[in-house]
Amino acid sequence: MVPTLLVVLLFAMPVEEGAPIAGAGDDADLLREVGRIAGRVEILRGETFVRPPFAVRVPDELRSAAAEIRSFAVLSRGRLAARGRAWSDVGLGRIDSPRNVLVALASDLDGIGFDPQGNQLLVSSDRLPTGDFEPNDREDDPATVLLLTGMRRDAPLVAHLLTHVRQRERVGHDTLEATTDRLLASAAWAEGEANLVAVRYLFAGMQVTEDVMDFIKGPHEVLDGALLPPGLDGLAARERKLIDFVYEEGYERAAERHRSGGWKAIDEAMATRRTTRDLLHPERAALPDVAFPPSPQPPREGLVLADEDSLGEQGIVVLVSALTGKDSLGLVAGEGWAGDRLDRWEAADDTGGVTEWTTRWTTPATASDFDYAYGRALEARFPGRVCSSVGDGVRTLIAGDRLYRIERRETSVRVVIQTLDGPG
Repeated sequence: MVPTLLVVLLFAMPVEEGAPIAGAGDDADLLREVGRIAGRVEILRGETFVRPPFAVRVPDELRSAAAEIRSFAVLSRGRLAARGRAWSDVGLGRIDSPRNVLVALASDLDGIGFDPQGNQLLVSSDRLPTGDFEPNDREDDPATVLLLTGMRRDAPLVAHLLTHVRQRERVGHDTLEATTDRLLASAAWAEGEANLVAVRYLFAGMQVTEDVMDFIKGPHEVLDGALLPPGLDGLAARERKLIDFVYEEGYERAAERHRSGGWKAIDEAMATRRTTRDLLHPERAALPDVAFPPSPQPPREGLVLADEDSLGEQGIVVLVSALTGKDSLGLVAGEGWAGDRLDRWEAADDTGGVTEWTTRWTTPATASDFDYAYGRALEARFPGRVCSSVGDGVRTLIAGDRLYRIERRETSVRVVIQTLDGPG
């Protein structure tokens, strides 16, 4: 076991400054190498690409722009801004948090992206450079280790992105979803499968036995974190927890499924277990889709529905645990989740709006637990403020110019957030 981990550590060592950088003239070599990797991915995954994958070198700025275009194809800038105001109201994040999370998931790995409208990889000039396969006199140099294994340094990353290309072909559309709960769940399965392919590609190339892969608990343990998005340390704490769920929980669930039923089991899970609750509780049957129609009329005249979202169990866990500092209370708050709808109503003249959050629970007891936990979260968020009872199952809290109203009825809890003096 120890020698294997040492090889992984050597493999993960960064390339030295001054390493040869690929130029425009090596596009043919890039295409050949991507084609070779794609062939191995087909064997490993047991599927064939509909079209041979294509690859092109692009500047980092163009790859970033492609990720933003991918994001805004899922949610418009206007909806992301409205969602940010809703997240800020309920306490899940800052106004820019929904955009930060979506763009991070659309960007995925550092140095390699893909065009989800086709099958084209967008490769940075420092990925798959010709010089990374030229050993020198240093025995611990990554290039020397790679020569012994017959694998290019960035090949597992390419295998990861090629798996996303195949996912796009498989379902006929982008795997990113419009609501937070579905986005996190879908991205977790997509990244879990892609990283499982990348890890298995890595160990197969190193001729490591199958059982060793069971010791890998997440993508952070291999390739010096290269199978995770860059810039995670720069995210706000709640944003980081949502992204960590996608990559770490996604990998764990994909690996479990693969061990129990192979790739077919992962395919089935991606199609049927579509909420974060389904990932957090693999032992439970998947929840059926729950229709959450919008309110029959706006909460106030002159408002229109600017965004509709669902935070899901994971969103609730992150919200409560982050605000209270108690992970156990976050888990209690999310237990029994059966659906939620987060609506942001706004005026056309941008004079303000109202946030409505309706949640449903499996039992009155779990609804009561969420009611209690969210009240605790608000009191922790606004020290010195208290949720006061104003009637049967109704509590309110005032903070600044905001009025928070929490209404519990049997298996539902509704939160309404608005300003004290009208629009806000």
